Parts: sequence; C-alpha cells; structure tokens
Amino acid sequence: MEQIDRDPDFIIQEAARFIVETPKAQRPRPAVVELRERYPLDLQGACEAVRLANKIRAGGADAAV
Repeated sequence: MEQIDRDPDFIIQEAARFIVETPKAQRPRPAVVELRERYPLDLQGACEAVRLANKIRAGGADAAV
C-alpha cells in the first residue's frame, strides 16, 4: 500500500466517516482490521477513528467531521 503524506487527524476523520457512512453489512471484518487495511493507521489511530465514529453517531457536539 502506498504511504500518503497527510495530516493524521484528517486520516482519522476520513476513517471515522467511512465507519459512519458504510453499512455494517458491507464491512464484514472488524472495524479496526478494516480501517488498518484501508487507511495508513496504526492500532491507536484505528481505535481513535472508531471512537470518533461512535461519538458522531451519538451526536457529540464537537464531533463534526
């Protein structure tokens, strides 16, 4: 996979958006595994993206992506 130089926070937001917008039926693997394959994230970054996705779903005021 090609490494792309982007802001780590942007990549986490992009990954969180993927989790929120992609139906679970289209993501048969665990979220962290899927994110680490799709995005240049380490385990901590993938977990942060899942946390942010959950916050967005819950309607967190500062979770705008």
